[in-house]
This record gives sequence, structure tokens and C-alpha cells, in this order.
Amino acid sequence: MTAKDALACRRALREIREIAAVALLDGARISEQESLQTIAAIAGWAVDDTGSAPPDCGDMIRRLDAAIGEVDIEALDDRTATDLFQDVVALLQTPSATREPTA
Repeated sequence: MTAKDALACRRALREIREIAAVALLDGARISEQESLQTIAAIAGWAVDDTGSAPPDCGDMIRRLDAAIGEVDIEALDDRTATDLFQDVVALLQTPSATREPTA
């Protein structure tokens, strides 16, 4: 495992968490659909570099990418986007996602 892979994975997961947290705020300027688009882009980019990342981080990125990577987010209606966003938030709240990945 390279330190670069571990660092990239941790950064990607941290950014994803921050985007989800901002979207959950009352009066957020980012919609759930916009949040999903950004999270999907980050997960899609990061999934290519998870081979040498710590398992807890790499697994989470792969799970996020599998959950939303192939979805046409722009085509989702508001209810479906909200449901998918809640699924992503629930995934981020699983025990493996809540602890900081180790290098």
C-alpha cells in the first residue's frame, strides 16, 4: 500500500462526508440532487485508486460508487433523489464509515 493511495482515499471520503453534511443543513444552498452528483463524481474518481487504500476506506468508496455511480442523477425526480441521498447518508453512518481510516 502506498501512502499516496491511503491519503487520496481519506481525502475523498472526507470530502464526501462534508458534502453530505452541508446538504443536510436547514437552508442548505446545495440540493440533495446536487450533493449526489458531487458525491458520485468524487467516488467515481476515487474508486480507481482504492486498490492499495486501507480496506475500511476503499470498501466505503466502492460501496458509494456502486450505490450511485451508474444512476442518471439528473433524471431523478425529487422524491427518488431524496431517497437515494438518504441511502448514501445511511451508508456514510455505518460503523466502518464513521471511524477515520488508518494508513
